[in-house]
Amino acid sequence: MPSRKIPFDRITTRAGDEGYSTLYNGERRSKDDLVFQVLGDLDELSSFLGWVKAEDKNLPFLQDLETLQLNLFRIGAEVATPPTDPRFHSLDLVTDQDITILEAIEKKVLESIEAPETFVLPGGCSRSAKLDICRTICRRTERSLVALIRSRGLQELAPCQRYLNRLSDYLYVLARYADQRWEEERGEKS
Repeated sequence: MPSRKIPFDRITTRAGDEGYSTLYNGERRSKDDLVFQVLGDLDELSSFLGWVKAEDKNLPFLQDLETLQLNLFRIGAEVATPPTDPRFHSLDLVTDQDITILEAIEKKVLESIEAPETFVLPGGCSRSAKLDICRTICRRTERSLVALIRSRGLQELAPCQRYLNRLSDYLYVLARYADQRWEEERGEKS
């Protein structure tokens, strides 16, 4: 496969050298603005989910992880576009239907495992540890989004917050699934 080279000046624009970055609508804000905190947290969560995906291409929930990443991009678009901008309502907004779908896939995984009855220490296996990292990043992302919603009165982002809340639950369930699958594999090899 031939390599695709990206010109240096398209990556390094120097536009952020003064500590400002640009929202989707072109508005410039300080890089420490809550909007960029949320966007950075979303990016970090998606990157860690990518790490989980890259480690094992045979995961039974691989397609679900990719869907989650795409939904995180959707949330990012909502966060990066002020609701007063006409483009906001043309975005593919996160809705209660997305939350219902996420709850359904969580239920399906939960029904396939024995739910722990006590607190779980992360690190049962490498995959579950990575999923627990994703879960904690998701919780932080939700907290930063709540701060943004409350400080700016952005109730339009409430479905995104609810989605992140359910996503952290789902990641917890996936981590327990990974632990149990690992234990089963070890039991077969013993």
